[in-house]
Amino acid sequence: MPGYQPQTIAQNVMNGNNVAIMLGDIAIAFAQTVGAQVSFGTEQFYGIGTAKPQEVAQLRVSPSFSLDSFSLTSHGLTVLGGGQRLEYILAGKSFEMHVIDGITNTVLYTYIGAKAQNMSHNIPANAPLRSTFAFLALDVIDNEGNSIIDAGDNAITVAAETVNLAFAAAL
Repeated sequence: MPGYQPQTIAQNVMNGNNVAIMLGDIAIAFAQTVGAQVSFGTEQFYGIGTAKPQEVAQLRVSPSFSLDSFSLTSHGLTVLGGGQRLEYILAGKSFEMHVIDGITNTVLYTYIGAKAQNMSHNIPANAPLRSTFAFLALDVIDNEGNSIIDAGDNAITVAAETVNLAFAAAL
């Protein structure tokens, strides 16, 4: 008699179910969306006599990310959120935001030296409350601590804060 022979599918594409978002050493419970970007401050330069740009230059690198999450109840904060609302601890502090591959428990990339730029709350009827936090960061590093942002020709090199990624191995 034939039987079922289920097989595990080897996925080739990462998805939000396979990553964890950590701010410092706290996993963000019920994180919904993280939008990360690096702006290069690209501008076109023009000269007298032509409407066409004569050069395109990347003038400043600005790593940033936003974090969208459900707002937790007091009980949820105790169980899942480290016991304190994120918005209560943002002022005057910097953070590292890590994207962790949940399958291999390795850091994919880290935004370092991030400080909150703004915060907003969404309080809709008949739906979960959500909080959105926007951050600016100093650098973005890979899983080996190397900057993934090549800022090009600079007269001075500024070393961003180094991050100890050893805690990621303990996940």
